[in-house]
Amino acid sequence: MNLARLLFKPKWQDKDPEVRRAAIATDNDADLLVALAQIARSDSDAGVRLAALKRLNDYEAWRERSTGDSDGEIRRSARSAYLALLCLNDARVPALPRRIAELDTLSAEEMEKIAAQASDRELRAAALQRVTRPALLAERAVADPDAQLRLAALERVTDVAALERIAERARKTDKAISRRARELVASRRIGSGDTDAIARQARQLCERLEMLMRRPASTDDAALAAIEAEWQALGNSVPADLRARYNGAAALIRQMRTNAQNPQVSIVPSASEPQSEPTSSANHAKGAADAAMPALLSVELLASQARFDVALASAAAESQRERELRHVHLREIEELSADYVTTLDAGDVGTSHATHDRLVTLASMIGALPAPLESRLAPLHARYDELKRWQQWANQQRRQAICEGIDGLAEAKLHPDALATRVREARDEWQRLDASEGAASAGESGIARRFHALCHRALKPAKGYFNKRDELRHAHSEEIQNLLQTVASLPTEISDWKAVGALRIKLGEALRSLDAVDPRERTRLGKRIKEAIGAVAPRIDAHVAAIEAAKQQLIERASALSQATDPRSVARNARELQQQWTALGNGKRAVDQRQWHAFRGACDAAFGKLDTARQEREVQSTAARAQTQNLLDEIDALRADSAQTADSIKAKLRDLDSRWQAQRCDDRALEQRYRKAHDAIAAHLQDAARQQHLSRYTDALEKYTLLRALETGAESVDAVAPRWQVLPAADTGLAAALDARHTRALAGVGSEQTDDAQARDRLVELEFLAGMDTPTEDRQRRMNYQVKRLASRMRDRAATTPESELLQALALWFAQAPQSDGLEARFVRAAQAGIASLP
Repeated sequence: MNLARLLFKPKWQDKDPEVRRAAIATDNDADLLVALAQIARSDSDAGVRLAALKRLNDYEAWRERSTGDSDGEIRRSARSAYLALLCLNDARVPALPRRIAELDTLSAEEMEKIAAQASDRELRAAALQRVTRPALLAERAVADPDAQLRLAALERVTDVAALERIAERARKTDKAISRRARELVASRRIGSGDTDAIARQARQLCERLEMLMRRPASTDDAALAAIEAEWQALGNSVPADLRARYNGAAALIRQMRTNAQNPQVSIVPSASEPQSEPTSSANHAKGAADAAMPALLSVELLASQARFDVALASAAAESQRERELRHVHLREIEELSADYVTTLDAGDVGTSHATHDRLVTLASMIGALPAPLESRLAPLHARYDELKRWQQWANQQRRQAICEGIDGLAEAKLHPDALATRVREARDEWQRLDASEGAASAGESGIARRFHALCHRALKPAKGYFNKRDELRHAHSEEIQNLLQTVASLPTEISDWKAVGALRIKLGEALRSLDAVDPRERTRLGKRIKEAIGAVAPRIDAHVAAIEAAKQQLIERASALSQATDPRSVARNARELQQQWTALGNGKRAVDQRQWHAFRGACDAAFGKLDTARQEREVQSTAARAQTQNLLDEIDALRADSAQTADSIKAKLRDLDSRWQAQRCDDRALEQRYRKAHDAIAAHLQDAARQQHLSRYTDALEKYTLLRALETGAESVDAVAPRWQVLPAADTGLAAALDARHTRALAGVGSEQTDDAQARDRLVELEFLAGMDTPTEDRQRRMNYQVKRLASRMRDRAATTPESELLQALALWFAQAPQSDGLEARFVRAAQAGIASLP
C-alpha cells in the first residue's frame, strides 16, 4: 500500500467541503469513482452530494435522490436531471416498460413535460394518455412529431374555439389534422344545436345525395346508408327547404333503383326462326340495354323537371323580394333626404357623413333612381362636398399639431405607461379626425405615414418595459388558469375543506388582481373566476352550515351532561364531545367563537357538578377506606392467631367475608391484600383438615416404626411400651394388624427377617399406588401387576378409590412377617409417598 495514502487522506476525503467538492468534480482516483454513489447519499455537505451526483450522472442515482435527499435544492436538481434522462432514449436509461411504469409517480406538470419532450414515441403516448390540461392537448395536436399521437391528442380536445385555432394553425402544415379539427368543430356545433352548422351539413348531404343519382344503382348501397345515417344524426333542426330537397332526391333515387330492378323486356325472336347462336346472344344483350334506357331516361327527366320547377319558383320569389326591397330602399331614401338637408344646414359633419354614405349605399343597391329624386339629391351632395373640404382643411391643421406633439415625446422622459397613454390618446384623436371626414379619408397619406412613424419611434424605447409587463401578465394569467383548473378538478366528495377555503380566498385575490393580466383577457378571466367562486362558495357555505348545525347538536348534548348521574360516563362523554368538536373543523369565525363559548360553558357546568359529586365521593371513600383497613387488620390478626380452633377460625372468616363483600372495595391493591390473607387462612384450614384426615395413616406408620424397632432389637420393650400407649389408636383395619404383630413381637415369635416374594408383590403394588419407580430387580413384577390390574378392572369394573387400595396394602404389609431391611426401607418410602398423595 502507498505510504502517502496511509499518511495523507485524498482530497475527496478532506474535512473542507470546498476541497471535497472540487476533488469529486475533477479527480480520477479509482477509489473515488467507486465511492461516488455512497458520497451522493451520505456526505454531510449538500454541495458535495450534488457534485457526486453530477459526476455519476446515473439515472438511478438521480431518481433516488430526487425524493430521498434532505436538501430541497438537491431534490429539485436531481428531479430535473431525472426527468431529462427519462425523456432520452439511450443506454443510460432503463427499458421502456419500466420508464412507462414510472410515469405513475410523476406530478401533472412533470407528466406534461414527458408528453412534450420524450424522444421515445411510446413514452410520449403513455404520458399523453395521462395528461388532462386542455391547452397542452391542443399544443401536442399540432406540435407532436408523430401523426397518430397528434390525432389522439386532437380527439381529446373538446373546446370548439381551441379546435378552430388548431385547424387554422395546421392548415398549411398538416392537412389531415386541419381537416379532422374542422370535422370535430362541425360535430361539436351540430351536437350543441348550432342551426348554421346543421344547415351547412344538411346542404352537403343533399349535394352528395344528388350526385348518387348519376351513379350505377348497384354500387350506391354503402354511400346511401352512410348519408342516411348522417342525415338522421342531424335531428329535427334541419331547415324545411333542405329537408324537402333531401326527401325529393331520396325519392328519385328509390324510383331509379326500382326501375333498374324491373326493366321492360323487349320481344325476343322465337326459337323456330333460323338464327345463328352468336347473333342471337348479341341481340338479346342489346334488347336488355334498350329496355333499361327508358327507365333511366324517365328518372333523369323527372329530376330535370323537378330542378326546373324549383329554379322557376326560386326566381319568382327572388324577383318579388327584389321589388319589395327596392320599394323599401326608395322609401328610406325619401326619409334620409329630409334628414340630409337638416344636418347640412346645421353643419353637422359627422351625421352628414353617415347620411351621405347610407344614401350612396342605397343608390348602389337600387341602381337608377327616379329623376325627381335624383334632381333633389344632386344639390345636397354638392353642399356635402363643400362641407367635407372645409372639414378636411381644419383636420389637416390639427394633424400637424398632433405630429408635433408626438415628436416632442422623445424629450419628455415620460414613464412608459404615461407615454403609451399619450400615444393612445393621439391615435384616438387621429381616428376621430379620419371618422369626421367620412369613408374617403386619406388614411395612407403622407402625413398619416409620418404620424405612424412618429408613434413607433416614440414607443420604441418603452418596448422592453412593455415586453416585460406582457411576460408578467402572461405569468399571472397562467397562475389564474391553474387556479381555475384546480377548482374544476375538485372532487364531488371533498375531504380537505381547509384547502378549499384557502382556494376560495385565492379566487377572491385573483379577482382583485385582474389589473395584472392582459386587458384583453380581463373580462373573460373575470367571468371565469366569478363562475368558479359561484361553484365553490355554495359548497363552502353548505359545509359551514353543516358544521354549525353539528356543533349546535354537540352543545345540546353537552348541556344534557349536567343532568347525568354517572361521573365516569360524564367525563367519557365530555371527552368524546370535545374530540368530535375538534374533528368538525372551523366554520365562520364569529359563529365558531359564539358556539365555542356556549359549548365550553356547558362542559364546565357538567364538570362543576362532577367536582361536587367528587368531593362527596372522596368523603365516602375516606370512611370506606378506614373500614376496609379495619377489616384487613382483623384478617391479618386472624391469620397470625394459631391458638384458635378450626371451627372458630371458619366462623370468623365467614363473618369477615360477608363484611368485606358489603364494603365493595374498589382498590385493587387492598383487594389483593385481603384475598391473599383469606387464601392463606383457607390454605391453613385445608392443610389442618388434611392432616387430621391423614393422621390415622401417619399414626399407624409411627406405630409401625416403633414396632420395627422392637422387632429388630433396636429398642427394648420397656422403652417402646410407653410410647406405644401414648400414640392414638389407628384405623380399625390397621390397628388389628399392628396389635397382632405387636403381640408376636412381645412374645418373640416371628421376629426373623425374611425376603418373601409375596411381600415383594405387595411392595410393588404399594409403589404403584404411591406413583414411585420400582427398583430394577422388581421391574417385571411391576409390569405383571399392571397387566393384572388392568385385566381385573376390565373384567370386574369395580369402583375402588386410591385411599381404600392404600389402606388394604398397608394392612396386608402390617399383617405379614417382618422382611429384610431393604424391603422394609422400600416400604417406609412407598408408604410415606402413598400417604402424601392422598387428598
